[in-house]
Amino acid sequence: MTDIVFADSANPITPDKAIIHDNESFRVQWAALNVSTQDFPAFVDRLLIESIPEGCPGSDDTEHEAVFDSEVDGDANDFSEPDLLAGGTGPVLNPSVGPFPVGDYRLTVTLANDLGVGHTTFLCIPIVAAV
Repeated sequence: MTDIVFADSANPITPDKAIIHDNESFRVQWAALNVSTQDFPAFVDRLLIESIPEGCPGSDDTEHEAVFDSEVDGDANDFSEPDLLAGGTGPVLNPSVGPFPVGDYRLTVTLANDLGVGHTTFLCIPIVAAV
């Protein structure tokens, strides 16, 4: 069982813009929820953004190019969560990423990546040409 899940199960990962253009950065937003009876110390989430040339949602059987990986890109503080008490909800994380070329991208977030107790899910989004 996964102890740390996404606080909004209907929309676990959301970009801050409805339409994302190839000349602009955007924020990816999510929040963690501790569904266990155990408190967890501060942890780090992981955001992996992959280019999906075959279009959304993409295939898990295909290797995709990573265009952003929070384990090596960006500011580590943007992916750090504070201690999360049993039943508690963490803050909304909203790191800024991009810009990326026109195409389809899979935004994959793994909660509590360093603890190995978090849920992983993805959202596939299009990035369109700026007018």
